[in-house]
Amino acid sequence: MEFRLSAEQELFKNTLREHCTKYIEPISREIDDKEAGIPDEVIQGLADLGVFGLTIPEKYGGSAPEGEEITYANIAIQEIARAEMSMALPVYTLLCLGWGYLITKYGTEQLKKEILPKVAAGKYFVGIATTEPAGGSDVANIKTTGVRKDGKLVINGEKAYISGVLECCEQRDGGHVTLVRTDPQARHKGFTFVFIPGRLPGISYTTYKDIGRMALSTGGFTYKDVQVPEYCVLGEMNRGFYLNMEGFNVARILVSAACVGMAERALELSRDYVTQRVMFGQPLAKFEGISFEIAEDHASLEQLKLYLQYGAWCADMIFKEPGFMTHRQLSRIISICKMEAPTLAAEIARRAMMHHGAYGFTKDCPLGRGLRGVMSYVVGAEGGYHVQKLIIAREFIGDVAVPYR
Repeated sequence: MEFRLSAEQELFKNTLREHCTKYIEPISREIDDKEAGIPDEVIQGLADLGVFGLTIPEKYGGSAPEGEEITYANIAIQEIARAEMSMALPVYTLLCLGWGYLITKYGTEQLKKEILPKVAAGKYFVGIATTEPAGGSDVANIKTTGVRKDGKLVINGEKAYISGVLECCEQRDGGHVTLVRTDPQARHKGFTFVFIPGRLPGISYTTYKDIGRMALSTGGFTYKDVQVPEYCVLGEMNRGFYLNMEGFNVARILVSAACVGMAERALELSRDYVTQRVMFGQPLAKFEGISFEIAEDHASLEQLKLYLQYGAWCADMIFKEPGFMTHRQLSRIISICKMEAPTLAAEIARRAMMHHGAYGFTKDCPLGRGLRGVMSYVVGAEGGYHVQKLIIAREFIGDVAVPYR
């Protein structure tokens, strides 16, 4: 039983940290202030290091270490979030890694050959578009439909609060995987998971004005008789609900990694500040009201990091060794991470701002960017706080704890 990274994983981590510290952290405030998207050179720099190919096999242009894809992705997202605390770049990257991974596992050969090399090269964005205006967590209530016709799925419906709308429709290229209802009578057993390119005829979009992650767009799609080639279907028809849940398992690991990376950096900034800032003739760190808070946050974060590493390893093992555990068992582990990571990260960022005093309330200090960014996951992105509790209760207590059964 190993509780440390391998030599290769350590080398990757150190190389990526050096790159992020040198090329990303110095321009992180500018990226957030401009609200103009993530610069191409930032994306290309990560692509050149193989980051966008970590969950894509070499045969499709990726750099995936077989059997360790999610472990490496976990490392990468933590490092990126340390440098770009607003969460825009970490979220952009984790979406490509997480949902690109699902395409690798369940996409048709034609689909994989068509888009995965572009994802690995940083030229193509892949996101998730499940949420609809009437609700997000109740996936089984999705209204968007897909009807098979002449070798295509004709899509009609609407999606809301989707990350990466401009990225796939204007700034770069790409698309989103999503659920569509293909058997109206079958409830959750009547969904199909499909990849929808963002520039197909019949797609219109709008954008929202978020309070954080300013370099990553959020918006909605309207699909009006959008004809998607049938080779864009992932897995089997009417089995999409289950693939979607598998995809969220991976995505929630990487979301938790982004929260952990931001929180770790916030805690380091707080530590450094209170050891240098003098109050009443001595460093702030001398005051237990501050130093004990930092100690408690450090302890909580270290525990979460270790459990997250375990979760990433389990996500690798579930494909590496069939029968290792079920996807529902994995969901419990990952929901624990997703329940804890955003709220802990937000509290660490908030307390760090207080430790910094007035400086913490300025844009010169990155802590405000971190707090605003991580709040997107506190309020519910990739599965809300109470939804994670529901999953944990379902798996630990049993189906008796599920209110909709």
